[in-house]
Amino acid sequence: MTLEASLLAWIGNRGRRCSVGEAAAGTGLALQEVEQGLLALVAEAPGRLQVADDGTLLFVFPPALRARLLARSGRRRLQALLQRVLRFAARVIRLSFGVVLVLVTTLVVVCLLVLLLVRLIASDKGGDVALGLLQVVAQVPATILDLLVSGIGALAREGSSSASLQQLWSLLWDLPGEGSEPDSLGFLGAVFSILFGDGDPNARLEPLRWRRIAAFLRLHGGVVIAEDLAPLLDLPNCPSDPDRRRDLADAAMLPVLLRFDGRPDVSEEGDLIHRFPALPSSAAGEVVPAGPVPAAPVPPLRERAHRFSRAGVEQRVAYGIGVGALLVLSPYLLAITPTWLPPVAWLARFAIGYALLLLLMPLLRLPFLHGRNRAIAVRNGRRRAWARAARNAGARLQQRRAAARLLRAAEPQRPAPRVIYDSGRDLLEQTFDSLAAAPEPPPPPLVDPPPAG
Repeated sequence: MTLEASLLAWIGNRGRRCSVGEAAAGTGLALQEVEQGLLALVAEAPGRLQVADDGTLLFVFPPALRARLLARSGRRRLQALLQRVLRFAARVIRLSFGVVLVLVTTLVVVCLLVLLLVRLIASDKGGDVALGLLQVVAQVPATILDLLVSGIGALAREGSSSASLQQLWSLLWDLPGEGSEPDSLGFLGAVFSILFGDGDPNARLEPLRWRRIAAFLRLHGGVVIAEDLAPLLDLPNCPSDPDRRRDLADAAMLPVLLRFDGRPDVSEEGDLIHRFPALPSSAAGEVVPAGPVPAAPVPPLRERAHRFSRAGVEQRVAYGIGVGALLVLSPYLLAITPTWLPPVAWLARFAIGYALLLLLMPLLRLPFLHGRNRAIAVRNGRRRAWARAARNAGARLQQRRAAARLLRAAEPQRPAPRVIYDSGRDLLEQTFDSLAAAPEPPPPPLVDPPPAG
């Protein structure tokens, strides 16, 4: 996701008045990138830039910001149209594997039955058998599609042997988004899911990591120690030595300091305390918690294991029926196809190759999934170990947390910022308002007149 897309998703449709620190905490992006992106949006959109009396930049965006940007830029409208076309094309590609399976299976069965029917008609005693086989051929396409779409269990529940066209279309075409229930996944999408999987479930792990880091920093007033953030970072195995844990955690804080403009301070005992003065700033002033900020580490970041497929049991059964039918019937079709029907022979050879692809690809994915899930379990275990070490704090760690609380308490409380400049108002009017809001100077002290001559 690009910088602009992340900011637009965070700002939303209702509009927002925010500071750079709030936007960085909400999106997980670096402070410098967020400031440049907000300035670009204010310059292009009908937004306003405000300056508070403490120097904080505030950005005011109107509702329906995305629609306003699209209305003002033909390039954005073209990009949005192109994105919709690409999403539709990707969906068609995903569904095409299931479409090919359904069509090829149906054609193989129909061609096989027709060839058998022709052979029976050509024989002397095959009239009655040919008539019964002809009735079977008429029912084959609907029966195969019904089995492939609904599965054996679905037919038993519905109590019917065929599906209506509306139900068939809904079951085939339904392709839900990431994280949907398996029952809502259509068969055509389930074929792609079984064949290639469902993508990386941790594709958005990094943005989530940085948002959680920024939220933890804002909760603690921008003053933390490294051990409390360690469960969100990628660290080696947690050592048993507290000093070694402190050194590893402090070394891992460098990307966080660079991303959120942090400053390391040294306490009186020589420990590093990390300060992030830009993150607590907000458009409405910093909210001071009613009670003390909890001195506890952040919950560990958890990566999700890769699933083999989101397809349900019935869809996997239907997948197996289709692949098994192709593997069994296609070689027989190739064997009985006469030489004067080369298209049928080509269909049989394609069906054999496609069935082998549908069979071998999921089997080849299994060891890779096992290896990736094992690495994910190791990383999750490391983060849980760092979280346990931070929760079972010794005297030295409690001392470092106490030093961080003292440094946070020494920070001046931020009142609600008073806007001294607004780009959406006339400068002369703002000057008059500032003069009217300024407190009157105290009267000069009374001085007794000097005594006369």
